[in-house]
Amino acid sequence: RMALNTLVLLAGLALVRLGLHHPVRTQAATAKYQASTPGGRLRRMLSPSTYHVKHTSMVPGMPSRARSKRVAVQAEVPVLERKSVAGLPEYLPSPPVAMVESGMDSLAGKGLPAQKLKLASFGSRPAFVASQDVQPGQPLMTVPIDLCVTKEVVDEDPALKIITEDKDSLTSIALWLMKQRTMGQDGKWGAYMRVVPLFTYSPITWSQAERDGLLRGSLAQGEANLRVQELERMWVGIAKTINAHEEEFKEVRSAFTFENFLDAFSVALAHAVYLPSVDKLALVPLVEMLPRVSSPPPSAAAEANREPGAFGPENRMALDYDASTQSVVLRAQGAVREGEEVYLSDEEPSSNVELLLSRGIVRPTNSHDFLIVNTNVVMADTLYTAKKQILEAYGLDEDQQFLVYKDRIPLELLSYLRLSRLQTTEDLLKLNFEKDQLISEMNEYEILQLLLTEARMISQGYAAPDTDTDRFVLRDPEASVPEKLAASLRAGEKQVVSSFMDAVRTRLAPIRGIPTKSGMENQNQEIIDMFDAMESIPKAPGRFVKSVADWWTDPENWKDPDEKK
Repeated sequence: RMALNTLVLLAGLALVRLGLHHPVRTQAATAKYQASTPGGRLRRMLSPSTYHVKHTSMVPGMPSRARSKRVAVQAEVPVLERKSVAGLPEYLPSPPVAMVESGMDSLAGKGLPAQKLKLASFGSRPAFVASQDVQPGQPLMTVPIDLCVTKEVVDEDPALKIITEDKDSLTSIALWLMKQRTMGQDGKWGAYMRVVPLFTYSPITWSQAERDGLLRGSLAQGEANLRVQELERMWVGIAKTINAHEEEFKEVRSAFTFENFLDAFSVALAHAVYLPSVDKLALVPLVEMLPRVSSPPPSAAAEANREPGAFGPENRMALDYDASTQSVVLRAQGAVREGEEVYLSDEEPSSNVELLLSRGIVRPTNSHDFLIVNTNVVMADTLYTAKKQILEAYGLDEDQQFLVYKDRIPLELLSYLRLSRLQTTEDLLKLNFEKDQLISEMNEYEILQLLLTEARMISQGYAAPDTDTDRFVLRDPEASVPEKLAASLRAGEKQVVSSFMDAVRTRLAPIRGIPTKSGMENQNQEIIDMFDAMESIPKAPGRFVKSVADWWTDPENWKDPDEKK
């Protein structure tokens, strides 16, 4: 018995050592296990008060995805009860307030002047609010250009200039970020490295399996894969140049991997801002902490199309270079009161697909989500030439895509489909692309059925066709951030599909027939005929008796046959 117990004990110890005994798996074995599971590479299991921070002191030879550590929020800053204008879901991680505060202190030591804003917190998410009342046009934030990163700054590095000389600003900034990661927080740009993120949750940083699995059916899947392919082609050329200049890159070569390039590019794409007066892209310290809000520049068209509750031109906050102070300055179009949240205005609103691809975020409610409906006119159509000429007159192609939003169906889409189903030249004359005008009930029935079929196909193509699955993922504390982002994206797109189908059914309801060779017939005609037959059954005996009585009382029936002749 002692020998048997000893063997069991040794086997148990062996299982523990191998990390196979799940309840007591070591931390290192757990990390390795999570990394091997779908979605593990980007899995983030976070509480509201913590944030995954990868080591920034990356040195040659260190794995491209360094281990993570948790940093608790300890800074004492105002915690605001109201909601942030960012409108971001809680599951998206954010840097600890203490880290942002430390970064601001480091930047102040590098020459960042006092600002008219202060650090605050919406729950555990850091934000900036105005520290005093600011009049229209006055600066809210001022960052010396020496603390900003532009292509000119990148090209000052002789080694980087070898690979960035013929590259655009965004790619150059991404390569600059890759090299700065190897220098840690003690280099010239160490203060900025404290506040700039290591990567975003854009699908370009996901694995191929995650993109194809989580984004299946969404518009984001194809676009994300296309962008990764383009970046991979670009990286092949960059890698060849690095290999040809081993001496210049020998100290950082191990950190220059395609995976790190995607991480750095996602940061540059999300946080580089455009400075109109000098026509440049730049990374500006602290700006990555500002939420992006759709508030277009002043214009009559913008005011006419402004949604209820949306930010208008008077709320616009925009960045630009100020030559008089040699700084990048954030100014507000209108007055800003003390305590109001500071943000950065986007001129054009974005759908969740574009937000996810470019910045690695989605908004739970986004009125700018859309779906794409593909239409075409076939060459085999006997009226193909005439239809093509009509489409060209309206600036449309024979293969055309239309964007359908949650609250509206494009008039051009309906007119295009009506045109595609016409069979006679007489009906072509009835077509009107400027008015919502029916050609015939049969034509309208056909195009609405086509739209319903298209919507059903889109809905069934998602990785999770039912909305209950999306809700479950969003509530699951073990789900990764990419999984939750994909669920939020699907939920928004499905709302558009559902609203689109409801709108089509509403248009279909008044049409009381179905197309046949002889024209439109009542779709319930067979049921009507059946009930007519059933109603005639009780009357059948009466009709029989009446026919007998009529025969009996008819004198002609009683005449002699000879008399009839």
